[in-house]
Amino acid sequence: MATILIAEDDHAISDLVAYNLERAGHTPLAAYDGLTALEVARRDKPELILLDQMMPGMDGYQVCREVRAKANVPIIMLLSLI
Repeated sequence: MATILIAEDDHAISDLVAYNLERAGHTPLAAYDGLTALEVARRDKPELILLDQMMPGMDGYQVCREVRAKANVPIIMLLSLI
């Protein structure tokens, strides 16, 4: 199946998403801040990125712009409406 990068600073949310992706047969990769997400995306070339909007270091929009400048990978933004 697919390799999916989860870029989410909340470990509980990241772990929950990773668990469900694994159960569905996918390979999850985790990054807990924007800079690490960029490094993992460049190194491992995921087929999909689940990207949190608010993360330390670089926010999700900055990461999205950087990824889009170098690769054509689908990105789904994770947003919290609280």
